Amino acid sequence: MEDPAAGTPLRTFVIYLVAFVTGAIVMSFEMLGSRYLNPYFGSGIYTWASLISTVLAALCVGYFVGGLAADRYPSPAVLGATVLVGSAYILALPSFSQPLLEGVLAATDDVRSGSLAAAFAILFFPVTFLGMYSPFGIRLLLQSAQHSGRTSGFVYGISTFGSILGTLGTTFFLIPTIGTRAITFTLGIAGVFSGLLLIAVARRQRALVVLAALTLGAPTVRAEQLIDTNIRAEMLRHKDGQVAHIETEYNDIFVGKRRNELTLSFQHKGHDYTESTANLTDPDDLPSKYTQMMTLGVVYPPELKRVLMIGLGGGSISTYLGRFMPDVMIETVELDPGVVRAAKKFFGLIETERVRYHEGDGRVFLNRHKDTYDLILVDAFQGGYIPFHLLTREFYALLKQRLAPGGAAVFNAHSGNKLYTSTLLTLRAVYPSVHVYPSGAGEAITIVTAEPAPVAETLGARASALQEKFGFRFALPALLARRDDNYKVTQTGELLTDDFAPVSIYDTIGEKRKKK
Repeated sequence: MEDPAAGTPLRTFVIYLVAFVTGAIVMSFEMLGSRYLNPYFGSGIYTWASLISTVLAALCVGYFVGGLAADRYPSPAVLGATVLVGSAYILALPSFSQPLLEGVLAATDDVRSGSLAAAFAILFFPVTFLGMYSPFGIRLLLQSAQHSGRTSGFVYGISTFGSILGTLGTTFFLIPTIGTRAITFTLGIAGVFSGLLLIAVARRQRALVVLAALTLGAPTVRAEQLIDTNIRAEMLRHKDGQVAHIETEYNDIFVGKRRNELTLSFQHKGHDYTESTANLTDPDDLPSKYTQMMTLGVVYPPELKRVLMIGLGGGSISTYLGRFMPDVMIETVELDPGVVRAAKKFFGLIETERVRYHEGDGRVFLNRHKDTYDLILVDAFQGGYIPFHLLTREFYALLKQRLAPGGAAVFNAHSGNKLYTSTLLTLRAVYPSVHVYPSGAGEAITIVTAEPAPVAETLGARASALQEKFGFRFALPALLARRDDNYKVTQTGELLTDDFAPVSIYDTIGEKRKKK
């Protein structure tokens, strides 16, 4: 039966709008398919031939089935359901694409048949359903044979225009900016919304208004991707042991793999110092205890808009905060350009307008840039030691000047020796509040504030509110409970200054830390 709302301006507009959206999704998804297939089957002509032929085959089937379905069930609700089915597949794809492609790869040694099978597995089903749209939409818009040519031309023209923008937007902007998983989710969400819009039209205008109100009131979807999952998947397939050895003017960098963990280490006087560890199967995990404790810094500022981190390693902390707090600007300064390159190449870090990586000395950066930050995290090591000029009273005073009102700074340092005792003494000479959070693994995370720190009740309330809002993987209230105001200091410290800072000597006086 024909829908009684046939021909209304609202329905006509929505059908043309969704034609544009589905056209953009199809071509965007085709371009995105290369990012799924390339790590397994390369980026040669066989891969592209497989992608293009799969999309054409899916559209061919979709046009036939769509035309038949339109004559039998001429309703926007049925059309909306087809868009929903295809979009739901796209939305779910990141959850099973890796094992699916690995299975295809294991089943065939021929790159031609393998890439074709993989393309069909990824693209054929959703593109078929989205391909049903144009003939179905034409059937719903067509009210007389006299205007059939114009109606068909408008639908295909608008859809093709969407395809052009989808192609260019994906290749020129989205892939370099937000990554494969984020683009996939964005396409799926756009398709789901379009399908619901068509169903709402079938339910009359009132349902459309309700849908719009719900959509505007829904929380913002975080589309930005900060980790290249293709790189992480490639590293996960790598055999255990050393992945790379990179010699720079500052460090010997070693990237290694042990089961599902990737490590970045510096070689220093025969000892291997692990600087960063990433869980390749869980981008929100922080395997190192001290990195979990450093995230507590977000509790101290009354409002968090800008974060600066000195020292990159594998980028675990900056990526963690960036993923859970999508509105915060994060800048990281790393002395060794080789570390930045290794973090991007092996750990899959993605730089965006919101999360940026600078090459340079942290103290020089603070001297040259007068910007202020709500939170500054210092986790800088060269070999097994913190550079002396990042431990002195003068550096702490400079850092204090770069804190915004109510701002806080977080430091990672090895505990149990005279150097840490001297570090605490020097921090207390500059900052009115110094709070210590032992990691339980040989480090003591120290948080300081330029103004007197909030009382425990206020910090507890902020931790609970932030945890509820952002859902941090490592709960802030539990981490906050680790604070130790009576942290045992076993050595007598000295004030560290630019003139007097025997860091390497003081680091050896006291308890010996483990070298791994």
